Amino acid sequence: MKILIVDDDDFTTRLLQIQLRAMGLKDSGYAGIESSSSGADAIERLALAPADFGLVFCDLRMPGMDGVEFVRHLVATEFRGGLVLISGAEPRVLQMVEQLARQQGLDVLGSLAKPVTPGSLRTLLQGRESAGLGGKWADCATQPGTTADAAELEAAINGGEIVNHYQPKIDLRTGAVVGMEALARWQHPERGIVAPDDFLPLVESAGLVTPLTRAVLVNALQHACSWNGAGGGLDVAVNVSLASLGRLDFPDRLAGLAAEAGFPLERLVLELSESRLPTEPRAQLDILSRLRLKGVRLALDDFGTGFTKLAQLRDMPFSELKIDRAFVQGVAGDASRRAIVQAALALARELDVETVAEGVDNAEDLACLRALGCGMFQGYLVAEPMPACDVVPWLDAWPTLREGVLGA
Repeated sequence: MKILIVDDDDFTTRLLQIQLRAMGLKDSGYAGIESSSSGADAIERLALAPADFGLVFCDLRMPGMDGVEFVRHLVATEFRGGLVLISGAEPRVLQMVEQLARQQGLDVLGSLAKPVTPGSLRTLLQGRESAGLGGKWADCATQPGTTADAAELEAAINGGEIVNHYQPKIDLRTGAVVGMEALARWQHPERGIVAPDDFLPLVESAGLVTPLTRAVLVNALQHACSWNGAGGGLDVAVNVSLASLGRLDFPDRLAGLAAEAGFPLERLVLELSESRLPTEPRAQLDILSRLRLKGVRLALDDFGTGFTKLAQLRDMPFSELKIDRAFVQGVAGDASRRAIVQAALALARELDVETVAEGVDNAEDLACLRALGCGMFQGYLVAEPMPACDVVPWLDAWPTLREGVLGA
């Protein structure tokens, strides 16, 4: 597995090569670095040998094919490695292209302003390491192939290979743990833990959303019941797809699963991504309304990344807005991010719904969110997603950990 640097600036290319080698190229699982001075040449290389490259650095301003065009062609090659954007363009342009690449399904590690400094490069790559994604500082270098077919995935769901990891949700005002978000993982017998980005697209295309959702819900409800004593009654949040909301009996089936587990529906939160809200929501409104009547809370996930109409926010019975990590990370030092977060918090107050900041990874951003009046947060500053067996020990340790995180 190699790294590819795409930049027409020889100085930037040489500088990146020196910095990457100094950070431990081989220790991170990469065999070497190649460079290309044009996007067209780079796309040709990637198309011929897509599995040879695990990480691509791409400049936005290049003659011929610019960085935006490169991203478009990179998607067409079905590139599965990591992408880092670099540019001397203004920060908002860099952020826009980063968001565009993520929306098209690319694994964007982040972006770097020119000239790239060793500190900013190290922070970006180590951030990937701290996220528990494998390798010394990148996940794609050491992860074996994760391509699966529908039959294998269906067998995995039916065979109990889909497991939940959990990330705590913290009340920013009190420091109390209010809940856990369930995150699906595939415990593959040969590959180990497979991240959701590597199997969720197949879940949707193969029509396996309903059995997967059921498996995650059953696990989450049973685990949450076991934490009630230790956690004083924690909420549990589960992501759901629009496909799950296509059946009018979904609220009744969910109520049956909760009753079987002995878990109160009032402590269940279903998260629906903003980028996938229904465009013809009559049936979904029926289902969402019945869920709320049964006590289930609804969260609008990834808020700020889609194009939610204000009418949808008005009509759909959401009880939480989850502000996407794209705006949360770096909010302390970025005026544009801060303005967006502030606007989202003000909107939530007017709608009388709770707010949750996702992806809080450092103390500076946390302090900024607290000053802006955010209600809850989650992120690696508190804990990485953990197996169910680690939740109770973590809860026991949180009162001590809290002082270091919140200073109270």
